[in-house]
Amino acid sequence: MSTKLNSEEKVQTNEYSQIVKDRQATDPHELAVKLGSTTANGLGQKQVEENRQKFGINKIPQRPPEPFWKIYLGTFKDPTLIILLVSACVSIIIGSAVKKEREEGGYIDGIAIIVAVIVVSMVGATNDYQKEKQFRKLNAVKEARDVQVVRGGQQTSISIYDLVVGDVLVLNQGDQVLVDGLITTTQLIKFDESQMTGETQMLQKTAEKPWIVSGSLVQEGSGRMLVTAVGVTSIHGEMMLALGEENDEDTPLQQKLNSIVKKIGYLGIFMAVLTFLVLIIKFFVDGKQSDKENYTEWISFLILGITIIVVAIPEGLPLAVTISLAYSMKKMLKDQCLVRKLNSCETCGSVSVICSDKTGTLTKNEMHATHLWNPASTQDEVSVLAAARKGQGLSYYEKVMCLNTSFTNNCRLEGNKVIGAKTTGAFLMLSRDLYECDYERVRAGLTIGDQVDKAVVHQLDFSSERKRASMLVDLDTFQPVPQLADAVPALRQQGQFVNMIRGASEIMLQRCVSYLDPNTNAVSRIDDAVRNSILDQISSYANKSMRTLICAYKSFSEKSDVLEKLEENMESELVFVCLVGIKDPLRDGVPGAIETLRKAGIRTIMVTGDNFNTAVAISKDANIIARDTPDADILKFAIEGKDLRQLSDAQLDEKLKTLCCVARCQPTDKYRVVKRLKFLGNVVAATGDGPNDAPQLKEADVGLAMGIAGTEIAKEASDIVILDDNFCSIVQAVRWGRAVLASIRKFIQFQLTVNVVALIIAFLGSAVFSESPLTSIQLLYVNLIMDSLGSLALATEGPTVDILDHLPVKRNASIITPGMLRNILGMSAYQLLVLLLMLFKGFGDKVIMTPEGLQDEKKIEYRYTSIYNFFIFAQVINEINSRRFNNELNVFQGILQCTLFQIVIVVTVALQCIIMFVPGIRHVFAIFDCSSASAECGNQKLYGITWQTWLIDIAFALGGMIIHFILRLFKCKDEFEVKDKINRTEEIIKESGLENSASVKQVPEENETKVYQRTSSLVLIPTRSSK
Repeated sequence: MSTKLNSEEKVQTNEYSQIVKDRQATDPHELAVKLGSTTANGLGQKQVEENRQKFGINKIPQRPPEPFWKIYLGTFKDPTLIILLVSACVSIIIGSAVKKEREEGGYIDGIAIIVAVIVVSMVGATNDYQKEKQFRKLNAVKEARDVQVVRGGQQTSISIYDLVVGDVLVLNQGDQVLVDGLITTTQLIKFDESQMTGETQMLQKTAEKPWIVSGSLVQEGSGRMLVTAVGVTSIHGEMMLALGEENDEDTPLQQKLNSIVKKIGYLGIFMAVLTFLVLIIKFFVDGKQSDKENYTEWISFLILGITIIVVAIPEGLPLAVTISLAYSMKKMLKDQCLVRKLNSCETCGSVSVICSDKTGTLTKNEMHATHLWNPASTQDEVSVLAAARKGQGLSYYEKVMCLNTSFTNNCRLEGNKVIGAKTTGAFLMLSRDLYECDYERVRAGLTIGDQVDKAVVHQLDFSSERKRASMLVDLDTFQPVPQLADAVPALRQQGQFVNMIRGASEIMLQRCVSYLDPNTNAVSRIDDAVRNSILDQISSYANKSMRTLICAYKSFSEKSDVLEKLEENMESELVFVCLVGIKDPLRDGVPGAIETLRKAGIRTIMVTGDNFNTAVAISKDANIIARDTPDADILKFAIEGKDLRQLSDAQLDEKLKTLCCVARCQPTDKYRVVKRLKFLGNVVAATGDGPNDAPQLKEADVGLAMGIAGTEIAKEASDIVILDDNFCSIVQAVRWGRAVLASIRKFIQFQLTVNVVALIIAFLGSAVFSESPLTSIQLLYVNLIMDSLGSLALATEGPTVDILDHLPVKRNASIITPGMLRNILGMSAYQLLVLLLMLFKGFGDKVIMTPEGLQDEKKIEYRYTSIYNFFIFAQVINEINSRRFNNELNVFQGILQCTLFQIVIVVTVALQCIIMFVPGIRHVFAIFDCSSASAECGNQKLYGITWQTWLIDIAFALGGMIIHFILRLFKCKDEFEVKDKINRTEEIIKESGLENSASVKQVPEENETKVYQRTSSLVLIPTRSSK
């Protein structure tokens, strides 16, 4: 291992460097002392600062961002821009060298083109620079997280960046370890080091092999480690420095758009070559000579052709995707969705099924033990029990309960806040509030001197497969608190070693053979009658949406009795202590969110580890299954994991058509459900939090890890992290996912309309009049409006209010929908019709209101200025129209909330006014000018076009809004379009198998609205009116 440090960091002692490099140390307690720490109490605050200065910080230096000037220079690698610049330079040289051209200001066009190219490149570079800054900020949020350490004898949360050498780091299943160190505890803990060493087998760490490689994943167990290397001095840090940063790959949407750009680019090149050839042919047909006096004309032909290519190639499309994704990622972060992979933003818009965990996602993850029951109990409500025993001492039974709930190290309480496993927290609060037991003092009895958990012989943590957790304690080593002291000798009579265990009720009950009577303290056999009464109580709690767990224990006389067949011996023939009912309330808004998704064509399937009755009850509460669904119909919508595993793929595919809930679900079940849903053509989002959820998160089209309850393994496997673990945040992710594609479609509709009109009018003008009505400068300016301002305006609109009233977009759907094609062709036809009428004097000077007395050359200049003015304002209206690409009639809906859009429109209009009125700029843009009152102007002073012509240009531009409204009256059946809602809802109900269920009642109304009524919600679905 390298021991190189940054210049700011002090070099370690040779002794320490040698220890870390050769991994000579195997005693963590001795090494901790050398580092100014202890394995029991960790570092003191003063020593933290000393070690930070001495051994370095836990950060890996990032590659510095590329400076703006480099990004700017990079934009000039575009070959079309290079050719355009070269042509402009040639134009300047000829325009300056030839006397006639110099006198007519022939060099000005070349200068203007260079300025336009510089501005266009500047805008593009600025967008790229801002994008880089934005993504760096998001990456900083993505990588930051808190870890648990022991400092000054107290377990506390700190930023991972604050870890220093000598810290005692608390490890739990699912953690990713990004520092080097060695294990300090004796309980079972296994690591996956495959990412760093290539070793595929899980490696168990022991006192003989204690070293942990940074980059490892905790797959089983929990414990503590002493940190020995951080940041660039760790193996993970060295590797990250060597690898550098990954290059961003294009998202699927960007790849599709790049393909479109390529095809349109070919068309643009064809039109440019054709226009250039037409102009050359017309040049000779008109009898002109190719002498030096006409060189600038040839250059202008070339510049026009290249400009057509620049305008035709919609390079703004990939830019629009980048802007839209960056904007959406920023907004999603505010909505508690941290996007880790760019393409997941897009994919969210196509999601048709969400496989969601229950705990912490649909529920609040606020566990409260509300009921406690024993076969000999007469009362089970915790609140009543607490009131009844107030002021009384603890019985033997209650002391055993305190030991059972306190023997754990993966959770602690800060007041009523649970840090760690929430279910364990519910047990800690139960013993604290009901029995006034100090769990921290009980736990302290497990530590002897600086040997943490010395009294713990073995520990088996809870996992989704095992559904239980155990801690085997040596009672001869354990030092009990006085409150529980007399319980230990009584337990000791049954054996030196006791295993305290908690787990899922049905699984635990199968392992229990006797129970502890709280009245007599006697251990009695569980006969059929007792077993049935426990089962009835489990069912009763489950039907009230409670999680049910059983506390039990087992005693051993000899350590060898345990270690021979570890798990089997530790967790069989148990003594039942009590059944606990834990309530975890639904999150606010979950039923409504699920109903919203249902209307959007998205089905929610709850996958949970809870038992069948609990899962069904919560599904009903959450509106996943209708509350009044008869018991006989429940099996249409719900299944237990063990039954699902018996189904063939074909049987499961059939079941998935109506499935809404999977109970006692293991990670392998989740993975299979996701895989088969994808096989059936669904786009699947799946949630997960545990290390074993990683396969399903990777298999899903969108993997959603939980930010609070989720392990680092789950987060690394995910596409999006739900920071607040809230299901309603998933709905927001879907909204923003749909908004990304909607924004891109808006921009495509806008840009292709401009492209079609600009290309055709440039070609026709060149073919008929030997020059384009729109000059190269004007076309480059239009290109600037399209690619930069247009993408900013249309790619940064948020989700519309009705975006979840549409069906999901299919994965392979075309980007250009029939509705968009209708709008593009219709608006292009209208603009071309007006432009051709202007170009060919179709409505006479009286309609255009050309001033009298102008000579022919000035009349043409006046007409071209009017054409240009109309064309710009037509694109302003086109931009507004493009805010909607479906059949919606109101293009102004929500426009007041789109501040950036309003700014872009105002800026575009303001710039056009500057171009039309400011003298110097007017000349650059070839705007009509008769300010000198020359003979060709009829000896009259005119500063641009008249106000009457202004009104005509703007009126024709506004006409585009009327035409667009008429176009949308001709409905197109888009895959993104709303189906007739009643038909779609009936389809969803039929897919869910609810058509024969009493949960849905159809009530016809006089106003032709059908009402689908559930006990939990009322959904109004309007049908088409006959009026």
